[in-house]
Amino acid sequence: MALGFASAAKRGQHYDLAMFAVNKLKSVNLLLKGHPEREFETTVVSYLQSSPRLRKNLITQIGVDEVEKITQASLFGFKHRPDISLGNDGTAIEIKVIASGPAIRDVLGQALAYRMHYRFAILVLIDQTDERRVVTLCRTKDSQERALLSELAQAMNIFTVIGPLGKSENLIFTA
Repeated sequence: MALGFASAAKRGQHYDLAMFAVNKLKSVNLLLKGHPEREFETTVVSYLQSSPRLRKNLITQIGVDEVEKITQASLFGFKHRPDISLGNDGTAIEIKVIASGPAIRDVLGQALAYRMHYRFAILVLIDQTDERRVVTLCRTKDSQERALLSELAQAMNIFTVIGPLGKSENLIFTA
């Protein structure tokens, strides 16, 4: 793939696992008030571990001795480690609480860094802005935000789960 990203076909076991994870995350409960990012990470990991299909491929940073197992992506001489991965080079999963513009910039940069080594990246964005304006913009049919996340999914294998829309209801952008 162009841009130096790891090559990734939209078929095969890695793609199937990434799609399965994104579709499962569509119904993870992100409607938790004021929790820090680490607690959302625990919620997402627990939810993914409930699937036998994902459990055997899941590498997290919350389990004992698992941090060292997560493969780091390297970009511009810096190491970047996702919150969760499916396999060593399959899918990087990054969880980010969005309360301001810098958080969006950070997570988009992280996604690009992870794609240097991983075949797919999944961003889990938890909208904690006033009136959930990020979710609202992403739901709006002709918004630039929706267009951006759709194109990231189609062209760059960077999939996004954004919520909460409601309890156990999130918006997803996939290939």
